[in-house]
Amino acid sequence: MHIQAHFPLHDYNTFHIDACARYFVEIDKQSDIRALRSDPVLSALPWYVLGEGSNILLTRDLEGVVVRNRFRQLRVMKEDDESLWVSVGGGMHWHDLVTWSVDNNLWGLENLALIPGTVGAAPAQNIGAYGTEVQDLITRVQALDLFSGERHEFRNADCEFSYRSSIFKREYRNQMLIHRATFRLRKLEAGQANLVYDPLREALADIPENNLTPRHVYETVIRMRREKLPDPEKEGNAGSFFKNPVVDEAYFAVLQEKWPDLPHHHLPGGGIKIPAAWLIEQCGWKGRCLEGTDACVSSKHALVLVNRGHATGEQILALSRAIQTDVMHTFGIHLEPEVIIL
Repeated sequence: MHIQAHFPLHDYNTFHIDACARYFVEIDKQSDIRALRSDPVLSALPWYVLGEGSNILLTRDLEGVVVRNRFRQLRVMKEDDESLWVSVGGGMHWHDLVTWSVDNNLWGLENLALIPGTVGAAPAQNIGAYGTEVQDLITRVQALDLFSGERHEFRNADCEFSYRSSIFKREYRNQMLIHRATFRLRKLEAGQANLVYDPLREALADIPENNLTPRHVYETVIRMRREKLPDPEKEGNAGSFFKNPVVDEAYFAVLQEKWPDLPHHHLPGGGIKIPAAWLIEQCGWKGRCLEGTDACVSSKHALVLVNRGHATGEQILALSRAIQTDVMHTFGIHLEPEVIIL
């Protein structure tokens, strides 16, 4: 364990914002937390958990202790004729886990290929894409208390998963470090492709469903994401900046009367989800920048805000607020950020 002071975070956030941490430390042992807490200076400061910085917007220097998760070990816990349970360190790169599952002909994670971030961020954010939600694959999460260093175990129901959120993003944000997450994956003959997302099903239409493998889906998802989303290495971004809003039936009817072609998706538990990207594009923001800055909306996807060079976190935030204002004035819908703003 090595504590570094005044540590630059430019390369540790995918927006590539210039900001510094007062102290920065990488943790790969449970005892590291107790050792850090024994220092009265460090213990008195706020602590921030950092994975790969792929879902944060830094608007200032962090005057505290930035803790980076480096638990990376993968262990197969058990298996039966149909399933395999794998426990994965929270610091492992998410796409590496997805690739491992595909290499082993396991169903479950393939729709979530190429999502940036760590395994620990997956339950915290409750990531989802192309019809798959990670909450449906997680059986338990182990987390370390950042005050005491004690390990706590959460079963799926304890995580209080909701749309792009969980207890770790809300009540336990920067209080718990996700040490390990356990996933139940299906073996090749016992599972099948999740093709509820129409564009994915259409992209795989040439392959008979009973011949599909996890690799077919994985490679198609990667191709679709690369075509649709900007590369963070070329244009700094954190993926989808806003959550897709959900409205009730009555308000949707009002909206549809004015915008008959309004895209939507009926949710099983009630409510109608509307693509935030469509709302933003209708307001004329796709490809536009905040005047005089490099804070822009991607020309590839209106839900992605990008740093085209030298934007500050404050400028990206100002852009997001301008978009929120226009969408509210036009549609009467509040866009809630998916990205954590610090």
